[in-house]
Amino acid sequence: MAAPRDIDALAAFIDTELTALRLLLEQEHKSIFPIWAEENAVLAATTYEWAFGDGAATPTGEGIVLPFRCSLIALSLSLSGAAARAKVEVERDGTIESAYAIDLTASNQGFQEFFTPLQFSAGSVLNFRTLTAAGTAATNVICAWMRKE
Repeated sequence: MAAPRDIDALAAFIDTELTALRLLLEQEHKSIFPIWAEENAVLAATTYEWAFGDGAATPTGEGIVLPFRCSLIALSLSLSGAAARAKVEVERDGTIESAYAIDLTASNQGFQEFFTPLQFSAGSVLNFRTLTAAGTAATNVICAWMRKE
């Protein structure tokens, strides 16, 4: 787009461009942080088995309490075992979010980005559930990549 020639139009043009740039920078510079859990054993189907820290499995409705509004933007999963395969889902506030899962069917490591992020309110609880699993060994690691909103 060519810059206008009169001063009022030029001022409006610059204001519009600066506003668009500010919005872009705000979106692109939001903090991203990981929340990961581990399972130091063979994975089992339809199981809450992921541990945040001390090795204890975290049951449904429990997990990591998020202290501020944020969004799940991606998951990554690393499975032990060359032929290891698994599908792990996200649980938000005690409800399985089946559209927000990572399904490793052809590799033992991978990631899944979400073009529509899953929103979490301050005080929401994040957990993971293994839906399917085969050929896994210890140690397995799931990571939720969150963006602060």
